Amino acid sequence: MNMDERIEGLIKMFENVPYHNFMGIKYSDCSEGYGELKLPIRKELLNSNGMLHGGFYYTLCDLGASTALEATLSEGYYYVTNDINVAVMSSVNQGTVTVKSDVLKSGKRLAFVESRVYNENDELLAVGRVTKTRLARKK
Repeated sequence: MNMDERIEGLIKMFENVPYHNFMGIKYSDCSEGYGELKLPIRKELLNSNGMLHGGFYYTLCDLGASTALEATLSEGYYYVTNDINVAVMSSVNQGTVTVKSDVLKSGKRLAFVESRVYNENDELLAVGRVTKTRLARKK
């Protein structure tokens, strides 16, 4: 399986997760060590102040990190999040947000990823630092 086929399979797998479907996440770019997702904002995602709920920033940073890492994995392995820190710097209540994630370092067991969330004007809304642990799938 070549890299394009693998990435296409990963995107289909992610898009079939019910939570991702509820959010409305769209996968716009994925390559080895990079992931980009888009989230159109709708009223169901807003908090009581009418802004995108903070939990969605967390989810976007986490899923962006996963997307950036998935293409780097050897067959038979997967990543789980063991630490995440998300700093929300600004809020948004309409349009589409984009998360761009880059693998900073990936070792035998741990991977470190930075995810950045932007609004439609390319203004930075949030930054996530994500640590993931690589595990072997049980047969």
